[in-house]
Amino acid sequence: MSLKANEETSETTVSFSSDSYLKINGKTNVSKFNCSFNIQAFSNEIKIGYKELENSIQFNSATIQLPNIEFHCGGKAINKDFRKLLRTDEYPKITLSLKEISKQNETSEFINATLSITICNISKDYKIPVKIIKGNEIYVQGLLPINITDFNLEAPKKMLGMVKVSPEIEIEFALKINEV
Repeated sequence: MSLKANEETSETTVSFSSDSYLKINGKTNVSKFNCSFNIQAFSNEIKIGYKELENSIQFNSATIQLPNIEFHCGGKAINKDFRKLLRTDEYPKITLSLKEISKQNETSEFINATLSITICNISKDYKIPVKIIKGNEIYVQGLLPINITDFNLEAPKKMLGMVKVSPEIEIEFALKINEV
């Protein structure tokens, strides 16, 4: 994608390199955990529609769906707990939609990305700094802290309430994107 200013809507198709990653980091009162998404689940190419403006790019279609069953948290029991937390039977996917990117300033290696995240049919918008490195591939890296209570999710408790999961989690990603 080039960053020239025009008012036309453009389209491109991208795919994710197999060494990309997306994971959810969390903690309890006794330990930390992470649930890694199986990037191989993105075997299909993703079509993106966007409009380049003077200082930003607005996206009208840049959405990925993350099937909850593709997150692996390190064991069968914690995977089951994760899927139960997300009410996977009723809401089998998390949806991430890129809305806009804009430069922070001319010298920064970071841009601001506006994302919409939908979990359990509740959508919230977030603006986060994202690092982009351009080469043969576009490398996008970021960390998004969210509170699961924003999505009407209740942090689980285990072992008669002695182990409590913090409602604050982080979505960490490093995506190598190829334009197809």
